[in-house]
Amino acid sequence: MRTRTQLLFAARSEVAARRQRAVTQALAARRRAEEAIPALAGAQDKARRAGLEPARLAACGASPEAVNAAKEAAQAAWQAVEALLRQNGCSPEQLRPRYACAQCQDTGRSGGRACPCVNRLARALRREELARHSALAVSSFDSLNASVYPDTPDPALGCTVRDYMGRTLAALREYSEQFGPKSTSLLLYGNAGLGKTHAALAIAGAVLDKGFDVVYISAQEMCAQLDKSRFEDESPLMDAMLEADLLILDDLGTESFTGYSMSCFYTLVNTRMARSAPTIYTTNIVDSALLEQRYTEKIASRLSGSCEPVEFLGEDVRQLLHG
Repeated sequence: MRTRTQLLFAARSEVAARRQRAVTQALAARRRAEEAIPALAGAQDKARRAGLEPARLAACGASPEAVNAAKEAAQAAWQAVEALLRQNGCSPEQLRPRYACAQCQDTGRSGGRACPCVNRLARALRREELARHSALAVSSFDSLNASVYPDTPDPALGCTVRDYMGRTLAALREYSEQFGPKSTSLLLYGNAGLGKTHAALAIAGAVLDKGFDVVYISAQEMCAQLDKSRFEDESPLMDAMLEADLLILDDLGTESFTGYSMSCFYTLVNTRMARSAPTIYTTNIVDSALLEQRYTEKIASRLSGSCEPVEFLGEDVRQLLHG
């Protein structure tokens, strides 16, 4: 899992590579055109010299009329080059670099700051990263709807489970649509197979679309990676989880904690809570006493105290969701 800085560096590198490819392809096209049209090289050379003449005249104190005449001559020279190309069945556009971003011409900079294309590419890289480690690509609120839940009355709810989950999913969809830096953290809990991970990933996709950085990881994978990096100078995963606009930590209760990974988990929960950084936890643990027993009273109190609890009810819906 890469940090935001690493993603931006990768995005800038890709933008630079795009520019190099565009320039190289344009130069190759120009060389082919010059080989096919013997008069082209001379016409281009004449146009380049004509393009420098207005600046030379202006520097020498020439009259405005002379400078304007030189500009018109330069324009005519380039028009002659384009006419020569068209006469030989070649478009002038074929000899120009075809940049992926018209705004910055693949320099990565626009108006003295990073071009929006760099951030868009960084988000695309994050989405690809998440898709490799999760079912992000097939998780949406359209595929997770109330119809997959039992339409049976529940006396404790005062309505059917389907009605309850319909309202719950609608609230989670609204959460994703209105997501911002100050959004509430969520604790999605309930028995296995009720769509908690699916809902969390649906939120992730929507939040990515809004331009925020999202990190998703299972608790089991988090512990394994943290323990693996224990003796390294830096932990990109820990940095990525701490700085993410939205962190989704999935399937609490399935991990195998060591003393080190438990310490990291406490730091993660405590730091994000102190920053009011939105975090979504999912777990099959439905008993608060079991949560406290597994994670210590200190961590359990922070989880329950910093998150809005969202209970999932019903029967296993995984076959209905994934065929």
